[in-house]
Amino acid sequence: MGHLKPPGSSTNGAISTNASWKAHMQWQKWKWPFQLQLSLNSPFWKLLEAIYALPSPPSPRQRSASSPMQVLCVGLPRSGTESLQQALLHLGYSHTYHGWDIVYDNECHSPGWVALARKKFYQGEAITAADFDALLGHSVAVTDAAASVFASDMIAAYPDAKVVLNMRGDVDAWVRSLESTLVKANRSWGFWIASLLDRECFWAWHVYERFLWPLLFRAPDGDMARAVTKNARWIQKGNFPGQIQACLDIGLLTD
Repeated sequence: MGHLKPPGSSTNGAISTNASWKAHMQWQKWKWPFQLQLSLNSPFWKLLEAIYALPSPPSPRQRSASSPMQVLCVGLPRSGTESLQQALLHLGYSHTYHGWDIVYDNECHSPGWVALARKKFYQGEAITAADFDALLGHSVAVTDAAASVFASDMIAAYPDAKVVLNMRGDVDAWVRSLESTLVKANRSWGFWIASLLDRECFWAWHVYERFLWPLLFRAPDGDMARAVTKNARWIQKGNFPGQIQACLDIGLLTD
């Protein structure tokens, strides 16, 4: 996330230029059998992605000029994102894209989200509206994973969209929710084994357990339990909202 520093990092360097963070991004530590000691930008992962490539990858989506992106709900996971999606659908914002769409869409676009995460976190390249539209061009609103992981990128790509920063008021309850869902999934042997046996399960694990959630919570080594314990409160209480507010003036929605 562009200009955020994890706890313990240098106070005079952004996350994209901090030497210790960049070194951490380059080499994953061996903590679980689910991760290898390789950069996610390594040719090994790209080879594995080729092996598990979808036999009939979906065509890039196109955005109609009559259906621009209207609402970006950039709050962190476990902050009422699915309820917010349902509320937006009820209000007529169809389709509202949620994190579940990444893995349960009628067409599997998970490889595209992996490519954008690699582009953002490892290649440092700007992500354009055309890049996002190829994955969610059918949507006029977005919430959960895609919006929180790519918050600043989407705000820049869709400058006319309204921005909502949905947050949990009780930070401790939010952390417990992360631990009972994201961390639990990250430690699931069944999910990991399934990812070795099935293409779609591979991409579901790959996009969420190697890229989106670990990189959002500053865990490129894949250890979500450690990252949530160390970084979640720091991200939620000031750094994530601060970055969003640095992009534009918005109001905060709390529950």
